[in-house]
Amino acid sequence: MKRHDQCSICSKETDDGIHLLKLYICHACEKEMIDTPADNPRYDYFVKQMKKAHRSMIPS
Repeated sequence: MKRHDQCSICSKETDDGIHLLKLYICHACEKEMIDTPADNPRYDYFVKQMKKAHRSMIPS
C-alpha cells in the first residue's frame, strides 16, 4: 500500500510528490512552481505557501 502525504502547497493527499527537507510537495504543484515565471502573480502564491509551510516546522 502506498503512503499518501499532504502537499504543503495545495493540501491534497497524494503519493506522487517529493520531500524537500520536511516539506512534501505533490508532483502537480512541483511542476507548476517550476513552470511559473517570477513575474506571474501565481509565483507570489507559491512563495507565500512555502513560507507558511516552513514557519510551521519551526517550534514555538
